[in-house]
Amino acid sequence: MKKLLVYFSLFIFSMILFVGCSENNKTSMTGIYLRSTNGSNIIIVDNNGPIVMSNETGSENVFDDLENGDKIEVTYDAIMETYPGRTTIYSCKLIEKGSAKDIPKDILDKLEEMGWTFDLSE
Repeated sequence: MKKLLVYFSLFIFSMILFVGCSENNKTSMTGIYLRSTNGSNIIIVDNNGPIVMSNETGSENVFDDLENGDKIEVTYDAIMETYPGRTTIYSCKLIEKGSAKDIPKDILDKLEEMGWTFDLSE
């Protein structure tokens, strides 16, 4: 039941983000950056859920200078209704440096239950 509630909450959140897209279907969001040990790049949006980002910025190293916990802003077009969510980003900007302590523990726990792993040593 708890997982169902998480999935439903992410679905509602995704629909709100999708409806809020601009005319060119691209909009921006801010959140906390998280890199998994498999190389996936994740943004955690306002503690509402993690979203795996696919890079279409034109820069292969757009995530290289980011650290877990950094606050970032990305431009995207839509979010897929999965858990974690998935989106393609077209820009990524560092807003503020952070640390692994800034990552919500409940989000980490949920992802780790699903088999995701992270190196949060600083």
